Amino acid sequence: MDKEPKQEEATVNKDNSVKTLLIVGLILTLIAGAAGWFLSLWVSQEIRQTSGASKDSSIAIPASKIMADTHTVVLPPLVTNMASPEKAWIRVEIALIVKSGETISSTEVANISSDFLAFLRQITIDQVKGPSGLMHLRSDLFDRAKIRSGDKISNILISNLVIEQ
Repeated sequence: MDKEPKQEEATVNKDNSVKTLLIVGLILTLIAGAAGWFLSLWVSQEIRQTSGASKDSSIAIPASKIMADTHTVVLPPLVTNMASPEKAWIRVEIALIVKSGETISSTEVANISSDFLAFLRQITIDQVKGPSGLMHLRSDLFDRAKIRSGDKISNILISNLVIEQ
């Protein structure tokens, strides 16, 4: 008979420990949910504040003023074969954005154009594939234009890019 009360006490203790564990788990889950909800409210307010500030700063400078300070030089289309594969060729149309107050001579434009052509002969199709490849191509061409012009170029625009294998 002594064994029966001990078994009842053991089952009661097990039931109590399971209930305690469930209650603690439920409380922790509610705390985590509330913390996540408050964090989402705080982050959404921060996003609204920063997006409002960026809109105000972009409106402050009109586009006509930006375009009035610079001028564009359109290069003739560049057509050349690529390094790899052998039968691949590339055709690029590029415009140079010259900084305000700067002028660029036709000799500098010809030097930039020939430098672009030499660079395009050295690249492979794999280097130009995808959006990141196009960004790298644009960055490399922009760096070459800045060096050749003596830092007179503020940007380049690639208007057309055709690659054929």
